[in-house]
Amino acid sequence: MSGSPRRVKQKILTPILITLAASVLLYAGACMPQKSEDPNKPLPRKSRAESLTWAKQYTSTMAHYAEVKTGHTFGPFTDFEECIGKNDEVADDGRYTLTYTVYADLPLAAHIPAVRKLRTALEKHADVKITGYQEKNSEVTLYGRHDGENFSLIADTVKPPNTLRLSVSTPCFLPPEAKQQKF
Repeated sequence: MSGSPRRVKQKILTPILITLAASVLLYAGACMPQKSEDPNKPLPRKSRAESLTWAKQYTSTMAHYAEVKTGHTFGPFTDFEECIGKNDEVADDGRYTLTYTVYADLPLAAHIPAVRKLRTALEKHADVKITGYQEKNSEVTLYGRHDGENFSLIADTVKPPNTLRLSVSTPCFLPPEAKQQKF
């Protein structure tokens, strides 16, 4: 090995330190609480009206970050659905998910710059983890997830031409007045 003794020592120690740090992180991560697999775990409670208000505000914030105006010739779309459990359980206690979608009429060439702005803002200000991102020709697709609040989002180019979709999906909620069904 050539170089000063200090540089040689650094070259030897750096991989060892990286391996040690990775081992500590993996070990500590294994001790972290895992998401419960219990189908009877108490669900978060929120009314459909509260969920819809939140979804409207969040898609409005997404549009603000992307610097686009929503209000396309169609939409917005509100889709409440029953929650389906890991083993295809369907309860009759009123639990639901919500997907709320708005559209922006935007020239195709402006889609990628708009979604890049959105991606940057989400990562910096909203604690959203980008789980998928693709640019192809002038089209763009972004998928994100907020693990703390357990919601997901999409921003992408869709048809008809010059249409940008912004969408959020909630986790499973139980209405405040409902008694949670047990499985």
